[in-house]
Amino acid sequence: MTQILVTLHEGAPTQTVRRAIGLLKGVAATTVMKSKAEADRKTLEQQQFVKETLTRALDELKEAKRTGRKLQSADDFMKELEME
Repeated sequence: MTQILVTLHEGAPTQTVRRAIGLLKGVAATTVMKSKAEADRKTLEQQQFVKETLTRALDELKEAKRTGRKLQSADDFMKELEME
């Protein structure tokens, strides 16, 4: 199988170009590849989300210990989700 790499300008209609290429005779498949910069940006956003979530969970745990409040167990949480 032979592959051809097509590079588009920023803001080009990716799906339209992909469909047009797919209509050409002999094209087996088309795939849109994200740029490294976009993949790096998404990874950074995911890492920030995880950090914020874990920080919030840790703060909640510290507050519960400080006030003597009992935290919800994983089993109770799953039961609550099933009821929704």
